[in-house]
Amino acid sequence: MDQSLRCLAEKKCQQRDRDFSWLFRNQYILSPDETRTYPGWNKQVLAGWVLHHGTALRNCPILDANGQKVGFLLGHALTPDSTIVEDSYTIPVSVSSDRFVDVVDRSLTGLAGRYLGIILTKGCERIYSDPVSDMPLLYDAKSRKVASSLGLVLDWAIQPNPRFPIRNVLSGKQTLSFQHSLDNEVKRGISNHFLDLTNFSLHRHWPDVGADFNTVHSDVSERIDQLVERLSAHLKALINHFDCILPLTGGRDSRILLSCALPVLDNVKELSGYRFHNPSRVDTRIARELLESMGYPYKQYFKKKASVTQLRDLRLKMGWSGARGEFAALAMIEEYPLDHLILRGNIMELLRANQWRKDTIGAPFRMTHGVRRLGVTVKTTSESTSKWAPHYMEWYNTLPECARSNPYDFAFLELLLPNTQGAFLNGIERNVMINPFNDRKLIELTIGMPISLRKDETIIRSILEQTNPFLLETRFH
Repeated sequence: MDQSLRCLAEKKCQQRDRDFSWLFRNQYILSPDETRTYPGWNKQVLAGWVLHHGTALRNCPILDANGQKVGFLLGHALTPDSTIVEDSYTIPVSVSSDRFVDVVDRSLTGLAGRYLGIILTKGCERIYSDPVSDMPLLYDAKSRKVASSLGLVLDWAIQPNPRFPIRNVLSGKQTLSFQHSLDNEVKRGISNHFLDLTNFSLHRHWPDVGADFNTVHSDVSERIDQLVERLSAHLKALINHFDCILPLTGGRDSRILLSCALPVLDNVKELSGYRFHNPSRVDTRIARELLESMGYPYKQYFKKKASVTQLRDLRLKMGWSGARGEFAALAMIEEYPLDHLILRGNIMELLRANQWRKDTIGAPFRMTHGVRRLGVTVKTTSESTSKWAPHYMEWYNTLPECARSNPYDFAFLELLLPNTQGAFLNGIERNVMINPFNDRKLIELTIGMPISLRKDETIIRSILEQTNPFLLETRFH
């Protein structure tokens, strides 16, 4: 094939003699170009658009009420009643209905999991991502191309982005944000905004003006009950439907997953953890002690250094989107059994108000703190804060009034996680890493609880006390 017809990711694979179809088996490309092909990938055409995707990426047709195909649902999605979307997903009105667009919006916003909803009809060409963009969305308006990582969008060499020098990003000194990628033209979508494919503009679709993010202390117990019921139902559905691995540490998040999964824990294929530095050594010890006390086996993956090839592959699959501490565990992650769901506790940091310092609770919004939490600057100073403040405020002003008292939480969901967690999960091709907590209703329930009770871990303790109090007897780390 002519090199000019290959995307950058293909070219990099060819240069290094790597198998594109394997490394990108969980990724996708959407464009109007019907002439392109990608080695080992599937191809589907709808309404003037062509979807290409790897063979391991789930793809369910989206149908209207009359059975007409109107789009694609990629990845793993659960409905509000914790039903796994399997063979198809139906929008419960006809595509000809005046209410079609509104129903699409509500339907795709209400899903949970790691997914991407693509609607392609005459009056509606949109892409909806999961609540924190664990299924990445990058795009180039000029070429009208959308894909899951930078190397799939580009057919050319990266045009350096002056705001984010590549060395700073790959070393972890700076974290990409505010739609930036390493390429000066390619943009990343923002969580809870749909992408309008007619003009490649973003539009917020959640939270709506009626969302409740202000719960009084007396109503917290009711919110916890709702949270536990919904998270437990999601876990039950995933564990009973797929081969699942539940990694456990000494931390709070995996402890809550364990508690909510307890009724179906016998169906989990593996309870495990990996040890790659001193803190994880303590984590694995605590997790083993806890499971042994419950009569369950625990598999430990021992420290193993990732090869240069593994690290280069990971960065390529991530679209060179940054660095994470988990890079040190890559060789162990790649030893997981093939084609399992890895159930992770990310996003649950909200239960601990991880984006708030005690002196910011109840205080006026602090731009310096907001910018610092995103990691967009090498060093947060008054000068660097001023540089990014207009971008922060442009994003902040899209929030409805009901959400503006929780700016740091929403920045975490919409500006930080897509560029860190979402990019990293995209780099794992052997399995699918999924967060059962990736659900707008669970997020609303959590952010709506008093920040002070989240910060002092009252909420964490209350969840475990209301589910399985004996799990509090083993120390946290």
